[in-house]
Amino acid sequence: MHFALLCWSHTDPGTPTFHDSRGPSRAGSHRPTFAGLFRLLLALMATAAGVLLPWPSQAAGGHHGIDDAALLEPGQCQLETWIEQGRQRQLQHLGPACHWLGLEWGLNLDRYAPRGNPVVRSAGLQLKWAQALRPGLSWGIVWAANWQSGSPRFAGQSLLLPLSWTPREDLALHLNAGRDFNRGEPDRPRYGLALEWQPSARWQGLVEQWHDGQQTRRRVGLRHLIDASLSVDLSRAQALGATHDAWWSLGLNWVFAR
Repeated sequence: MHFALLCWSHTDPGTPTFHDSRGPSRAGSHRPTFAGLFRLLLALMATAAGVLLPWPSQAAGGHHGIDDAALLEPGQCQLETWIEQGRQRQLQHLGPACHWLGLEWGLNLDRYAPRGNPVVRSAGLQLKWAQALRPGLSWGIVWAANWQSGSPRFAGQSLLLPLSWTPREDLALHLNAGRDFNRGEPDRPRYGLALEWQPSARWQGLVEQWHDGQQTRRRVGLRHLIDASLSVDLSRAQALGATHDAWWSLGLNWVFAR
């Protein structure tokens, strides 16, 4: 599951109301040092240790801004966790999901800490349906709703239509179009495009560009497939336009049978 619905207080102008899985707003261009990346890795390991150990198995997916038109297999679940680090903000995310009754049911739990503003905690529910149109081409519908620690408690809903085309086994193209229905604010469109390339059985690369309703953003990332159920993501994303906010993301994904 790539699309994650988050909500941040509108009093923080550098953050979008929603995050599509896959990039909430980050403020401030920043080139992380080796020490900063090392602290990021330690924080992720600590998060994974505290979150994953109580579960019998693990999840796949990721922190990308563009979702794909694919579901977990029937009887499968996933657990994805990631952290994001920018000069002006930090984010910790936990997202379990399972395939049940022909849909992918997911939860999003997030802690967002913008510099100079109160910490925002949010929880969201997500339902995803997808179907093949023909071999190599599929589409889907993703609905999500979100609640937050600030006001208003119910932040709003989002509807997304993903389209995925796989012209060959090692290449996939994903197109997203949707809309955020924000409580107390104008509705906002969201759209984007992602290209995934898998040059080997263990490595996958990704480039994507998306608009989250406020700003256009771009990401370049790598995924290392440790085995069939466990993978690690690392990416760098940047906002385009008047501001060039940049951030790093590091994630751990685990798929398992329930």
